[in-house]
Amino acid sequence: MNSFERVTAAFSGHAVDRVPFAVWRHFYPDENEGAAKLAETTIAFTKRHQLDLIKYNPRAHYHAEPWGTRYRYGKDGRPVLDRYAVRKPEDWGRIGRKSVREPAFQELLHGMRLVRRVLPDTPLLATIFTPLGVLERIAGKERVLLDIERRPDEVLAALAAVAETFAALAAACAQVCDGVFLATTSWARRDTLAAGTYRRFGTPFDLGVLAGARRASLNVLHVCGPGSYVIDLARYPVSAVSWNPRLGGNPSLAAFIAAVPDRGAIGGFSDDAFTAGDLAIPRREAAEGVAQTGARRWLAAGGCTIPVTSRPEAIDAARDALAAG
Repeated sequence: MNSFERVTAAFSGHAVDRVPFAVWRHFYPDENEGAAKLAETTIAFTKRHQLDLIKYNPRAHYHAEPWGTRYRYGKDGRPVLDRYAVRKPEDWGRIGRKSVREPAFQELLHGMRLVRRVLPDTPLLATIFTPLGVLERIAGKERVLLDIERRPDEVLAALAAVAETFAALAAACAQVCDGVFLATTSWARRDTLAAGTYRRFGTPFDLGVLAGARRASLNVLHVCGPGSYVIDLARYPVSAVSWNPRLGGNPSLAAFIAAVPDRGAIGGFSDDAFTAGDLAIPRREAAEGVAQTGARRWLAAGGCTIPVTSRPEAIDAARDALAAG
């Protein structure tokens, strides 16, 4: 089996030659040095660890750049906020639909084309945030939460414009890669929004973005953090759901597969599995995942973007333990 065959078979509940495995991380400062540099680093990382899926990880703030949010990169190579696009309530009216021709979007598409050219048999996903997560990058989380209460109609109008923008980008991505990785960031969580509030301000716009990628073969939903609406959102039109089953208030791998038997599960490894010096941790967590899933409908991965301090030998230990069964 090649990686694409392995992943799609796993998500369909069919037997695989081994459990598919993937991790993704940020590459500082490569993510800000152009599409060619990030693609080169992504390809090298995928080959080095023999990964079965690529979540193409551009700079997170690419989502907000078309509206005027600006970051700079500090001496440690990490992004630091310069200014938000929305700095006062009246600025919401300036958040309109943007074109796929925006430089940040074209850079994303170009980078993925470069990766696809070298790794045609490895599933490739484009990272797109929930429109609420994009508004967070445009205005800051505190303002978004405040204005959901005080100016809901203006926030809803901005969400509609952002969703239309990213639906068009998702459609363009589907021409280049296998699907989108729609990340709810910190928004689909009980400690951020009540379920009813997310149904109003989150779900319709998430579905709008996914509609843009409806012709893609492999769309994934990522529900981030503890106490997340994992089961609630698993009926989105996706092939699989990614989350961290090791965080409080989240379903285990076994509980998810029992509740949602027609979706693939992505996750299972803790951050400690990749950062600690004890290689027994990734080996133990691999065995726990196999026991919970029966090695079906599961792509073993971290619960989110893995730390930049992750140890290469720990990533390899997790992969090898899965291959050994």
